Amino acid sequence: MIRTAILGVGNVASALVQALEMVKQGEKIQGCLTSLPYKPDEIEVVAAFDIDKRKVGYKLREAIFQKPNVVPKYVDVRGDVVVKKGVVLDSLEGILERIIELSDEKESDISQVLKDEKVDVVINLLPTGVVKASEYYAEEALKAGSAFINATPTSLVNQFSSAYKEKGIPIFGDDLLSQIGGTSLHTGLIEFLKSKGVQVLRTYQVDIAGNTEVLVTLEDWRKDLKKGIKSNFISKHIDGAEVVAGTTDYVEFLGDRRVSYIVVEGLYSFGIPVRIDVSLKSQDAPNAVAPLVDLIRIAKMLKESRVGGSIPEVSGYYFKKPPVVYSSMEESRKVLLEYISKVTS
Repeated sequence: MIRTAILGVGNVASALVQALEMVKQGEKIQGCLTSLPYKPDEIEVVAAFDIDKRKVGYKLREAIFQKPNVVPKYVDVRGDVVVKKGVVLDSLEGILERIIELSDEKESDISQVLKDEKVDVVINLLPTGVVKASEYYAEEALKAGSAFINATPTSLVNQFSSAYKEKGIPIFGDDLLSQIGGTSLHTGLIEFLKSKGVQVLRTYQVDIAGNTEVLVTLEDWRKDLKKGIKSNFISKHIDGAEVVAGTTDYVEFLGDRRVSYIVVEGLYSFGIPVRIDVSLKSQDAPNAVAPLVDLIRIAKMLKESRVGGSIPEVSGYYFKKPPVVYSSMEESRKVLLEYISKVTS
């Protein structure tokens, strides 16, 4: 069993917990690696932390459906894990203050809970821009000897890589790349055009959704942070083109549905212009499930082998802001599979 803890019981946590329940009932998660020694049904969430009074003190199977979460109910989740109070180290002023109803429960001793529950892997699912708490949780996981997956844009991997390497514990990040989100599709489209000899001149991507993750990023500084990471990731895969990518608006009635609009302009043949317009419509939170299920199992595998630190071969495939950005997604997947084959052989 892979004993797992979740930081932030939001929409992604809801999708992940439900997916793990469905796996235990015989369903399959599309897109997961099959070459790992651990299987998805061996993942068990044994601890969860949040700061919202609508979730703290409630069973996780109930908390994942509490407001402001908007992920639909796909399955009845079993289990008696109770959500514990996390830490409040960042300012809640602005949009977060409107979203969160702060619990007055006492903050938990995070590292002690992780030790008591013998947690193998901790997943950071806090909102964009929650920096101090993310750093604190990374330190607490290190104290407890737990691997750490940073799905948020907060820069943690380079900061903590040496300490985690010294203890033989992996840390992956930063900013999870969705399975079939706008950035993944956008990058894949550009790589296809490059393979056909098209000169990409300019491209942009705009994302709209109705979940709290998008609402939070409407604050200018959070929006600029996400926009910078997405644009930089895509820019790494093309030379000299103008790139703009990021969240543009919150539409409440969309709920967890995300709409991405992608435009690519370039030249082909003897300077003939071409323009591609793509609209992608998907459920947002489930996009994180397959990558997280892979990362949890890889983290457990490496932790058992005493392989610690940032592991560029892993983070380079699953994140938008990894320690090393490869020239293409195809290359990053090849490097990942070769690395896993070497570790498991």
